[in-house]
Order: sequence, then structure tokens, then C-alpha cells
Amino acid sequence: MFKDRNEAGRMIADKLKGKPYLKDAVVVAIPRGGIVVGKVVSEILNLPFFSLVIKKISSPQNPELALGAIGNGGVVFWDDRVVENSGLTKKDLASLKKEKYQQVKERERFLDLKSPNVKNKAAIVVDDGVATGSTAITASLILKNLGASKAVLATPVISSETHEKLKRYFDDIEYILKPADFSAVGEFYKNFEQISDEQVKQLLN
Repeated sequence: MFKDRNEAGRMIADKLKGKPYLKDAVVVAIPRGGIVVGKVVSEILNLPFFSLVIKKISSPQNPELALGAIGNGGVVFWDDRVVENSGLTKKDLASLKKEKYQQVKERERFLDLKSPNVKNKAAIVVDDGVATGSTAITASLILKNLGASKAVLATPVISSETHEKLKRYFDDIEYILKPADFSAVGEFYKNFEQISDEQVKQLLN
């Protein structure tokens, strides 16, 4: 259990210390909660700090069910197993993708985000926790697309099932906790307050 996202960031920075890829690396945080953790990691390790807006694509019938995710440049990841069982048509999926990508672009404009400069660098994706992995996978695809030499995932907590699933997408995965039983990221933090847009903007500047 972590006291808060700041403590979790310090712990994950400690796990990354000494990694050979830190010689030429950047931190890429996922808003909102990942921004707090990522900022701490970038400051401790003295690395450039960027952010990526990624939106989960949820099933219209069941908003808790992640069909996939979409982010920078329209890069999309579909969880084939979930999509197959959803009963949605290709037209439905195209419409959901378009709607979510619109939201991504609006959010990028609102936060004044540019594409992270990761060409030939190790890109360290930081989030405050990884449950299904859709967001993390999408981040890895985007970063490889932008020319990153390595995609690394650094998160305080990741479900053991998702950890297995993500190994093929990341060159390294660093974590503190890997529970088998995982329903929500917040259950691993004593203080898991919502991060406001203002806080996100402050941390990005």
C-alpha cells in the first residue's frame, strides 16, 4: 500500500536507478494520475518529461469494459478477445474510434501537448497503476511509432495477469506490487485523490 502518488513515484524511481537505458531516456506520463508519479520520477532521475493523452474505448453497453484505447496520431489498440465478444460491428467500432480520437485531440489542445521527442531514446511510460493494460499497450505502440529505441513501463502496481500480457509490448517492466487480485488502482493507495485539470497543467509546465 502506498501513502500517495508522490511516495509511489519515489519508489519506482529507486527501482529504475542504475538501468543502462537511463543514459538516453525520457519519461512519458499518462494523465491524470500518472502525471504526478511521472513528474517525481523525472525529477529524481533528471530526465525530460512528456505526456501522452490516451483514451480508453469502452463498450456502449458496458462502460466498464475496455474494448481498447486510442492516442497520439490516431494510433489504436483493440483487445481482440473483448471486441469479438462485444457483438459490435466494424461500423460501430469505427464510430467509437472516431469519437474517442476527437476527445484525444481536444484534450491535447487543452493541455497544449506536443508529441513527445523520443526518437532513438528509451521512453519510460509512467502511470499510477495498470489494470487491463489497454492504455499501456497503446502508449508502447505510439512511442515505437515515434521512433523510440525502447519502450519501458514503470508503474507502482500492475495486475499479475496484465504483467504477462504486456511483456511482448515492452522491453522492460518495472513495478513495486503485482497482485493477482486487482479490481481498482485506488485500493493500493491510502490517499488517491482525483487530480484536477489545473494540477495536470501545473505539473506539465
